[in-house]
Amino acid sequence: MLQKCLLALTGLLLASVAHASDIDYMRAEFSVMLNGDATRGVNTLTIDRNREQYHVHFSLRHWLLDVDQKASFTWNDCTARPDTFSYKAKALGVTREERLVFDQSTGMVLYQDKDGDKLLAAEGGVFDPVSFFFEARCDLMAGKEAFDYKVVRDGEIKKTPFKVVGTQALKTGVGTLDTLIVERDRGNSKRKTRFWVAPELDYLLVQISHEENSQLAVTATLSKLDHRMAQAD
Repeated sequence: MLQKCLLALTGLLLASVAHASDIDYMRAEFSVMLNGDATRGVNTLTIDRNREQYHVHFSLRHWLLDVDQKASFTWNDCTARPDTFSYKAKALGVTREERLVFDQSTGMVLYQDKDGDKLLAAEGGVFDPVSFFFEARCDLMAGKEAFDYKVVRDGEIKKTPFKVVGTQALKTGVGTLDTLIVERDRGNSKRKTRFWVAPELDYLLVQISHEENSQLAVTATLSKLDHRMAQAD
């Protein structure tokens, strides 16, 4: 259950730069709390831009879990078109790997894992677990309080809805920030996933939390940030 709880955070950590103004570079580090106690580990997020192409890399090195997650996609006018996505996690000696390849010309997605390959029909457009957050941030900046996207998860295309549930002055490693609190709408499920974005930091993600049950909760909070915005044309 702990592995599942920590894995739920990785996609959210990668939601940090969807902004109408392009970001040329970003490197962020996050501290992790498990059930309210600090844990040892290094959690980094890097983003590199080459014109309209973005490359995102999230790395979590924890004594319980190692995660390596990468995504490449094109970005233009608040629209993401995913190209590739890869995920590798190792916990308690067990390794899990997934890969997605998007063919925008045919609207098909190739899903690969240990069980083999699977083709998915992406009618109307679908996202990997990283790229859809970039569009979600544009929706937040536009003032939307509820939004959803179709995302490829575990070999299936799943609807992923979110809603704004409040605001909070949040203490982080880069100071106290006024934030919006966004929650994944899971219906009647007791599981809860939230993320905090800071409008004063270009709507960057500054904290996420996932509660699997009453005995298991993980929170990741921004501790360091270095980023460079592209100059307007």
